[in-house]
Amino acid sequence: MPRRELGSTTDVPALRAQLEALAAAGEHAQVIATLFELLEKMMRDHSDLAARYTSMLRGMYRSKSERISPDQLALFLAQLPANETTTPPDEPEPPPAPEPPPSLVEGDGDAPPPGPKPAKPKRGGRKPVPPSMRREIVKVPVPDDERRCCDAEKRLIGIRTRLTIEYRPGEAFVREERAEVRACKICESNVVTAPITPAPIEGARPGPSMLAQLVTAKNSDATPLERQSKILARGGAPIPPSTLGDWYAGAADLAQPLWNALRDDTLGRYLISLDDTGLAVLDRNHARGIKRGHIWVFLGDGGEVGFCDYTPDWKGKWPQATLADFRGQVIQSDGYAGLGPVFARPNAPRRAGCMDHGRRPFVKALDAGDARAAVVLSVMREIYAVEAQARADGADLDELLRRRQRDSRPLVDRLHRIIGDLAGRATPKSPLGKAVGYAVHQWPTLILFLDDPRIPLSNAHVERQQRRTAIGRRNWLFAGSDDAARRFAILHTLIINCDLVGAPPFEYLRDVFGHLANDWPMARIRELLPAAWLANQRRQQQPPDRAADPVDDAVIDAAA
Repeated sequence: MPRRELGSTTDVPALRAQLEALAAAGEHAQVIATLFELLEKMMRDHSDLAARYTSMLRGMYRSKSERISPDQLALFLAQLPANETTTPPDEPEPPPAPEPPPSLVEGDGDAPPPGPKPAKPKRGGRKPVPPSMRREIVKVPVPDDERRCCDAEKRLIGIRTRLTIEYRPGEAFVREERAEVRACKICESNVVTAPITPAPIEGARPGPSMLAQLVTAKNSDATPLERQSKILARGGAPIPPSTLGDWYAGAADLAQPLWNALRDDTLGRYLISLDDTGLAVLDRNHARGIKRGHIWVFLGDGGEVGFCDYTPDWKGKWPQATLADFRGQVIQSDGYAGLGPVFARPNAPRRAGCMDHGRRPFVKALDAGDARAAVVLSVMREIYAVEAQARADGADLDELLRRRQRDSRPLVDRLHRIIGDLAGRATPKSPLGKAVGYAVHQWPTLILFLDDPRIPLSNAHVERQQRRTAIGRRNWLFAGSDDAARRFAILHTLIINCDLVGAPPFEYLRDVFGHLANDWPMARIRELLPAAWLANQRRQQQPPDRAADPVDDAVIDAAA
């Protein structure tokens, strides 16, 4: 009798009849094999559904952070038998650390007496008001009926100060320039007109500060244009969202040269790191009227400079076209297959992987209940600790390379042995099997950081810059068209670079939009990039006139 193929749904009466016929024919081994095959399939389907269910619950009710505490890892490790938590004996364990000399062992009489414990920093308390906040000094005099005593005016013996933080809502106001027009009184000719400040957008009314607020609110604060319109209306400036949209598009067109310069700078760096996130875009030609576009972030040399780009879909031809202009040596990304042709070219750059993407599937496997993933995560935790300590110590590239060779390489070798051991025992389609499969496939890219200190351990610095897009699409939901999404990417590039160098986005955009409106020469466009702008601002800063009390604004007499 031919063997029955098990589909996604099983006809139980037919299967029972088949098994009874096999048993009657004496094919008991075939009966057992069929039952075990069915059982394995049901367990595999159950594991997959449980993993999906856990992922859905986590997305709905739990934090999306992948951080796992050491105590939680210890609980999972305690569930495993002893042979699961030890390193597979493929290679010898690294030698244990040498014992400390007897003179330094705790409790030894020859040991030097312990010094005084450092004082613990005080916690709590009210933080001082930052000196950058504008202050209004209000003089409060003593009432007239209490100013005299013994027929003489009381003398001033001190000032009692109280600080209160107040707020005035943002205000949109009209700046009316009245340019003189003069002519000769005698010949009534030779008419001259005073120069008027050029408008950033031809034929439109927004000034540089209005455009700066519009872009900062949407790209940095994720505030939709419709909501901005309501905020402006409350302040007495009823501007429709459609008008704000036109101004936003004009700001992006104005910033196009800056985007070009930042893109060229990023693609000329030694290392470029990239990642993407989805963005809903309206499309009349799509069956549902809306499609999934993608916002890409490219960062150079670990986050010194970067730019954003928009692609209408997830096809590899888009990032391939961008990276065709890359003049560096290393490209860091996840396991996205669309980048494969980039590394197949002659003299192609090296591909570096992301340890976060290698770790993430093991976190999902642990959430699905497979405690074996805790062994992998505990070793990865130690690898991350080496990087964190190097950052805390301010290690330079040479010192970072030395620590990676000395501390990280033994941990990576141990991790390789553990993953190799799991590869032969984890079910391929289970959450743990998928995690192991990804790690094995990406292993050559995951260990590239060991020999090159300029390569970050993970691509997390790119993912952090994608958070604004992720938060924004929850608020403004979608882009109106492909052109609108591209303009968003142009302006988002400026916001990201402000964040990378520490420049205040509103002040930067207000200044830069003013320069661009005033016919700034394109040969000097790099002087307006965030890093150069911030350096110039710091050079122009003058030391405060009153270092002790930085109060420099209005003085108000409360008795007035």
